[in-house]
Amino acid sequence: MIANNPRLFDLGSEANRQRSSEAGRQQAELARLAVRALQAQPPAAHRDRWIQALQHRISNPDAALAELGQTMTPPMTKHAYAALLRRALRGGGFDLANKPDTEEASR
Repeated sequence: MIANNPRLFDLGSEANRQRSSEAGRQQAELARLAVRALQAQPPAAHRDRWIQALQHRISNPDAALAELGQTMTPPMTKHAYAALLRRALRGGGFDLANKPDTEEASR
């Protein structure tokens, strides 16, 4: 069992950190594209807040969602930041559950 073997537990934790970091870098790249798409759109109610959340992810690609949420203004939980980030990506033409909407993102 991994839980009973500290060496295996450490290896699993390191693997999780690496996967999380890679996912953050991929998300930062999507955020970069979404910012471009949002900036090309006419002003909307949430656009500036979405751009702020996306730029925060771009500036901190290796940070955990909890860290990103705590360093937002005002601070928020990791769940609130993740939801804001999902909405911002969707507003920029990217839906993490599906493939990016390239037609909307290229506008």
